[in-house]
Amino acid sequence: MEYKDYKHFLPIQIRFNDVDRLNHVNNACYLSFFELGRVHYFNDVLKRTVNWDKTGFILARTEVDHLEPVFLQDEIYCFSKVTKLGNKSMTMKNAIVRKENGVLTECAAGVFILVAMDYEANASVPVPTEWRAFIENFEK
Repeated sequence: MEYKDYKHFLPIQIRFNDVDRLNHVNNACYLSFFELGRVHYFNDVLKRTVNWDKTGFILARTEVDHLEPVFLQDEIYCFSKVTKLGNKSMTMKNAIVRKENGVLTECAAGVFILVAMDYEANASVPVPTEWRAFIENFEK
């Protein structure tokens, strides 16, 4: 499936408890949807080379725009991409997209800044060279 310039997507299952009294997915659920997208992106793109007990990323900044409501029966996907790789951090964009009658509609857009971390040392580290290469190769 193609959406804009995103190469990675994940289907998202909407659960009954995601829906609030207004009958749409509550805004707090979108952060979990985006997190699922990021985790699957890294598992797929980094070829499962990450030992998350030692090294990984922490979320330093979150920005979400809610564009259209999502409802319980909607078919939605989380699209993910890395848009900037710094020395110790990266910027990642995500989109929650509804598919209805073959038409894709962006319902939420997120921008996230992630910092590479050595969890054992509890310190930020440069983005590992191997991870950088996998991400750059995937996104080109």
